[in-house]
Amino acid sequence: MRKRLMNVMVICLTFLFVFSLIGCNNTVKKASTDITFEQTIDGKLKNITNPKDYTVSLSSNPYDYIKGVDSNKDYKYIVLQGEKSLNYMLNKFTSSDNNGLEEYIMAIACSEILQENSASKKWATGREWYDNHIRNIPKGVNM
Repeated sequence: MRKRLMNVMVICLTFLFVFSLIGCNNTVKKASTDITFEQTIDGKLKNITNPKDYTVSLSSNPYDYIKGVDSNKDYKYIVLQGEKSLNYMLNKFTSSDNNGLEEYIMAIACSEILQENSASKKWATGREWYDNHIRNIPKGVNM
């Protein structure tokens, strides 16, 4: 009887251990997926802001940077990720005071994801878009 009880306890503890490892593995996969997503978005933003076509890099128009063949694919990827991209880029704005080409490209993408009317655009820089966006969020809404 005692030996059987010990066997049952060992089996139960083994199952408990295995299930806890499976749970930990899922958490690690989720964390690595998020890191990979962030790295992917950063890589695509870098591709857009550092185009292979040197004539684009001479332009002062940020929209020229998202019109190129490769850049447009990267830009569309970012926009198609929807809310996940939006949240990541809003967090990038929050954690930085930069206000360059990358921020402008992020503002264009965020604006498109949010389906803002481009005719009513009231911003000249990415940081200005972000500041306007933050002011227009109702109190109590978390980003």
